[in-house]
Amino acid sequence: MHSPANGFFGYTGKWAWVDLTERTVRIEPADAAVCRDYIGGRGVQARVIRDHLAANGPILDPLAPANRIVIGTGPLNDTPVPTAGRGSCSFISPLTRSPGPAPWIAQHTPVHGLLTHSSAGGIFPNMLKRAGVDHLVIDGRADRPVRLLVTESGVQIIDAERDLFETARGKACVRGASDTTDFLAAKYPGSSTMAVGPAGWNGVAFACLTGDHHRNFGRGGAGAVFGSKNLVAVTAHGRRMVRPFDPATFERLGRTVEELVRTRVLDPQRTASFRPTTGTTWWLDRAFDGRYMGTVGGYLPWHNFDEGSFDPSDYAAVGTAAFLEIAGRHRVCNRCRHVKCSRTARIDGGPFAGDGMRPEFETIALGINCCVLDRAAIFHLNRRCNDLGLDTMTLGSMIAAAMEMTERGFLGAFTGAPVFGSSADMLRTLDAIAYQSSDVGCLLGGAADDVIARVAASRPSGERDAIASCATSAFAGLGYAGVEPKVFPGMFAAYATSNRGRGDHSYAWTIQAEEGGLAEARQIAAYVAESQVGKALIDSLGLCDFFAGDITSDLFLAMYCALTGRDYNVDGLLACGERIYALERHVNNLQGRTRAYDAYVHPKLAVPLTAGPHAGKRVDASVHNAILDAYYDYRTWTRDGVVGQKRLKDLGV
Repeated sequence: MHSPANGFFGYTGKWAWVDLTERTVRIEPADAAVCRDYIGGRGVQARVIRDHLAANGPILDPLAPANRIVIGTGPLNDTPVPTAGRGSCSFISPLTRSPGPAPWIAQHTPVHGLLTHSSAGGIFPNMLKRAGVDHLVIDGRADRPVRLLVTESGVQIIDAERDLFETARGKACVRGASDTTDFLAAKYPGSSTMAVGPAGWNGVAFACLTGDHHRNFGRGGAGAVFGSKNLVAVTAHGRRMVRPFDPATFERLGRTVEELVRTRVLDPQRTASFRPTTGTTWWLDRAFDGRYMGTVGGYLPWHNFDEGSFDPSDYAAVGTAAFLEIAGRHRVCNRCRHVKCSRTARIDGGPFAGDGMRPEFETIALGINCCVLDRAAIFHLNRRCNDLGLDTMTLGSMIAAAMEMTERGFLGAFTGAPVFGSSADMLRTLDAIAYQSSDVGCLLGGAADDVIARVAASRPSGERDAIASCATSAFAGLGYAGVEPKVFPGMFAAYATSNRGRGDHSYAWTIQAEEGGLAEARQIAAYVAESQVGKALIDSLGLCDFFAGDITSDLFLAMYCALTGRDYNVDGLLACGERIYALERHVNNLQGRTRAYDAYVHPKLAVPLTAGPHAGKRVDASVHNAILDAYYDYRTWTRDGVVGQKRLKDLGV
């Protein structure tokens, strides 16, 4: 075994620093200590952003040039380990902000945007690593539209071609992400591109970055940050493969891990067995009526989270089976084997006929939350969001809020307001948001508290709180996922304490545990905290959430050592995950987040369900606060939700 020139195994060992304002690029050796303590991917990016804030102060405006955005990978990315195809993108979010005033929120404190990490698959993360860059750190703002090209020769800042733009509504706007991808793929054969769409170019707070036509850095507004920097796209191309520390051992143990993953996916007693056929859509049936190893269901959100149950005959049009009917062949992330959750889809007739990707559970569920029961329309909405660069989850929450405001008579001053159940309204509003082309489109393109303030300004003052009660993502929320928040106290705690914003489901998932009896506050707190640590490690390693192995097993740790030369025991690896999560929370504390944010219960969620097996359930603020107390105690944070200096020092931050 011979050391590479830079001493890194598994990593490229290089970070690229791009200053768009000065139009400079420097490529420097990675910080070995940071890689040891924060693993890679999400963890390293959190540290790089924390250092930026330490030097420059909090980011008060996430669309200002001072906001740093980092794109990169983890050490396992692009290795033969199954699902090792994920990349990371981190930034201060323009969506999760509520700088105030917001008098509709009791005990409101200003929040200026939370640290957001987004994960994406496809080939782009692998190609970035093959080009020789672990992380691309982007600062400043270009004085004219530019794009980045990352190859084995280095990183270039290039003026964006006119071909990447069109005239839309009388002004220049980038073309759809697919057009940008196709143009740059033709220019650089074999490359992969991550592109901003019209939504990001127009500053929509929940705009995505889209790669390979349908892979997204989705939540939190990465597309808007790119647009604010005059940055159209990043294209990567390379053939350089990283070298393991002990190639023979890594290959041998990797084969064992591969067989373990394959066996678990084939086991019909595990939920992983559903994914090659159903993808994530199996959760539709489980949430609706308890199929797919569930219990009773009744927690698929309906009518802007008012209910978790509705007419089964209506559900049949958009359930798991309905989306299986239009599914085609697998089209999976690079390095994915066995799990294979994503598939193409096709609609054969009608106004939405064509090819695309089968929508995921969250996209469908949040369409259902708008009372939209048209499968073809949801398919087209997903396809359209990929091209325009919009997060389907936040879009669903925003449009549901607007539909309720319409129903209650609050949007009279805004033309084109959508109504519940209208797929045509939802699709029209989607385009209006992306292009900022109508009153209601301009309204819904911002953070939730800005939306509330604008609507309230158009109405009598006595209606303010009622208007706010329509927007479940009030107080800097990311937007709730497709599971009714009223049913599961543990899931609500996970929603509330996710570092990337209230409503996020991906940092901890408690449903199976709560259906199995998890209920006591301290147990819930521990379960949520430990899940969040595990997810921080998965994201930092470069793995998919659906990796079916155990990252704390002796087998995995030995394989990881054979790849990187870093010999972690279980406690050492988990300490890295805890360090990452605490550092992210510290950044969010600097941005204004305290217990007031975590403890907020939207008024709508305190109203009991009236239908289905969970009728009578609601979010109980006293129960939630008891869980928060236990959660902060478990993490050794203050009871105000702040990571104290002693705790940071103990963790080595």
